[in-house]
Formats: sequence, C-alpha cells, structure tokens
Amino acid sequence: MKKIIALLLCLGIFAVSAAGCFGMGGGQVTATGDEAASLNEADYPDDLDGLCRYLSAHGYINTVDQNSSIEMQASLIGASKGRKFDCKIKNISNTFIELYEYDLSNLNETANQVRKSVKENGTFTVLELDPVKNVYLSDSGKYLMIYNDPSIDNEKPDENSENFKKRTECLDLFLPFKNK
Repeated sequence: MKKIIALLLCLGIFAVSAAGCFGMGGGQVTATGDEAASLNEADYPDDLDGLCRYLSAHGYINTVDQNSSIEMQASLIGASKGRKFDCKIKNISNTFIELYEYDLSNLNETANQVRKSVKENGTFTVLELDPVKNVYLSDSGKYLMIYNDPSIDNEKPDENSENFKKRTECLDLFLPFKNK
C-alpha cells in the first residue's frame, strides 16, 4: 500500500512538472550565441544551466527545443534543481538523461543519503520504490546524472556497442565538469 501511495505521489508530481514545463516553457535552458558553439568547459558557468549547455554543445542533450526537457522535483533527492531530457544522442534514441545540481553548502539528510548511495553503488532509492540505477555523481560532488539507455544491458554490457560508447563519452564530459 505504501508503494502505491508513493507511486501515485511521484506520478502527481511528474504530471504537475510536465504541465508547467510544456504549458509555459518550464524555465527551459537555452544555449546562446558563443556558448552554443563552444566545446570548452571553461566557457560555461558552474551551475546546472552551464552543465546542460556544455552537454548540449557536445550533442548529448538538446537545450534549444522547448519540449526537449522537463523540470524535475529535485527536492525528492535533496537536490536544488533538476531537468530530465528525452534524448536522441547522436542519433541513438530512447535515452533519458536526468541532471541535478546540489547546493554543497546546504546539503540536507536526503541529499547526503542519495549522494552516499551513488558513490557506494551507483544507485539510490526514493520513496521506498525500486532503486534508481545508472546514476553517477560528478567528481566535484555537485552534480548527479541518471543515464537511462534501455538498450544497454547493465549486467553484461556490450562495450563495443555504439550506445555503450556514447554513454562512456557523455560520462567523460560529465564526471570532471567544474571539478575544482
């Protein structure tokens, strides 16, 4: 019963987030002028918008299309901001990337638990639901990524597949982002 209530709560939050995002643009992250063309990390601010623009410049997410992302209820994992992107990563479809930003000077118990779990085993649990897998914490600890590509078998991944290589490339950009 608890899981059903938790699931309904999550779906309600998702529906509200999606309605706000699609109806009003949802605070869409948009790349601008010089930033859109730059592949240099130093040209982007150390915040969620900067990370999104940086990954967009490299072709992993789309920050220009108004319907390409959804603002997430980041507080569920103790984060301050979050966005989910339905991606076509360099022509590979059915991939979802969620990006979250933590305020490192103001981490609550939930944030500490999620970040610790991700560091230890690459998963976390929220609202007593099944564990969220394929989760990565940036080297700075400020950003969290959920990279969901259903074509990658996480138990026995084909390291030669195009999808596995694209995930590895995306992580190579994400993990060191703004690590000071």
